[in-house]
Amino acid sequence: MTGLLNLFTRRQERSGCSPLLLLGGAVIAFLAATTILWSNEGRVDFGRIGANSVAIETEVIDPAQDGVFVAARGVLVGDTPVGDETFLRPGRWLEVQRLVEMYAWEEKVKSDAGSGTRTPADYTYRTVWTDDPADSSSFAAARTHRNPPLPVRGGVFRPETGHIGAYAVDLRSLDLPDPSPIVLDRETVILRADRILTGEYIFIGQGAWQNPQVGDLRIHYRAVASDKQATLFGQVEGSQIGPYFHKGRDRLYRAFFRGRTDALAAMSAEYRFTLWGLRAAGLALYWGGLLLVLSPFTRLLGGVPLLGRLGKGLMALVTFVAAALLTLVVASVAYLFHNPLALLALIALAGMILAVGRVVWQRRQK
Repeated sequence: MTGLLNLFTRRQERSGCSPLLLLGGAVIAFLAATTILWSNEGRVDFGRIGANSVAIETEVIDPAQDGVFVAARGVLVGDTPVGDETFLRPGRWLEVQRLVEMYAWEEKVKSDAGSGTRTPADYTYRTVWTDDPADSSSFAAARTHRNPPLPVRGGVFRPETGHIGAYAVDLRSLDLPDPSPIVLDRETVILRADRILTGEYIFIGQGAWQNPQVGDLRIHYRAVASDKQATLFGQVEGSQIGPYFHKGRDRLYRAFFRGRTDALAAMSAEYRFTLWGLRAAGLALYWGGLLLVLSPFTRLLGGVPLLGRLGKGLMALVTFVAAALLTLVVASVAYLFHNPLALLALIALAGMILAVGRVVWQRRQK
């Protein structure tokens, strides 16, 4: 017994992680998993909610639809052309995204560097295109690897208002379809002597496109086209369509460049993907928390020649099953909490089963 205790102590000291630190990490993982699962089960499927919308055409304003939750079909346009006024001329878009990247130094720790005090020799440096250049003042070799500040930031530009058919819409708050790359040319780009147009990019800097220097920029754009047939989910408010709030809290104000049926299917698919993705994330966090709690025992088993590998595999399997059961319990409780009707139905079903069971038991007794 003393030999096993000494072995555990030596392996724990070699790992560099105290039991208290491991327990703190496990608590954080458990809290994060519970929070994710609880909020995830309260999300709504906008595909199912949207199925209750009334499909309307938008050539003329219909006063009878005032206050109605609708799926409006028509041509979605912006009231004013939009650009960034610096590099891109205004055009017929519902949204323009400016993406800016700098050619900059990137610092990484060598894989063989220790965990103690590091020297500049423990780092490697390379140049990359990045939209978030590192602050080189924190580099170990800051004198020879300097990144200038980013002179131009990315941004999103939209017209304030637009229309779908005869109805006005608020483009600042409307959820639009995903943007697509803009094909740049001399008619759409504001060119100067220090700017080079190459493919989808505007290049600015001291180097060349094929051989850039640190600090050089490349700018490109993504945009949502205007004047396209769309389906818009929202609530009619007189002559405009605004956001619809399901039960006063869940907001739906979204446009699709597709028909109502396909839009509903897309929203339901997004819901299912996110739902199961977050459930998997909660499971992974619970599993990781259990592994952290039991990691001292796993290291202890690793020191036993015959049982080490088998014990680690068995520990991983047991903790995974436990994490899966915990995920199922937390997700089920969260679902019932967020869906009172389902909870009442479950209670009623349990009551019916108990009542039938009692009657059967009494008859058998007689």
